[in-house]
Amino acid sequence: MKHHIRTLGAIFSVALNIAFVGSYAYRTLTSRPTFAYEEMRLDDDQRARIISSRDRFLYNIDRIGNDIVGRHADLVDAIAADSPDRTAIQARLDEIRSLQQSMQQVVVEHLLEDRGILRPAQRQQFFALLKERIRSQSLPGPPWLPRDRKRQR
Repeated sequence: MKHHIRTLGAIFSVALNIAFVGSYAYRTLTSRPTFAYEEMRLDDDQRARIISSRDRFLYNIDRIGNDIVGRHADLVDAIAADSPDRTAIQARLDEIRSLQQSMQQVVVEHLLEDRGILRPAQRQQFFALLKERIRSQSLPGPPWLPRDRKRQR
């Protein structure tokens, strides 16, 4: 009798764990953020042009973003050196600032390209969605700072 109860308990435990893992995986895989254009009614031509624009944009952003991450790591190394060289630190900051500025320029160019694809009413909806998303993003500050320590808006 005890053997059957243990077996049933083990089976129940495994089944429960599978259910939790499956539920977590489902929520994680199905809750990806959507692009603003996915919430809009676009015709087939608009959708194809927006997707092409998006793909070029994401490629450029990824490339620049990877460069920024590398420069941030170099900056930390320069700060952590036994004798930090302030000139080298400033050079790293200047490189990061330049890359961030180029990333912002890529974003602006992408938005202008998408703007040209959309009809006036769609533009209004698109930019309203973007502003709403910008306002709802996480709090400012470095990502390693705990949320409760970041300044509230």
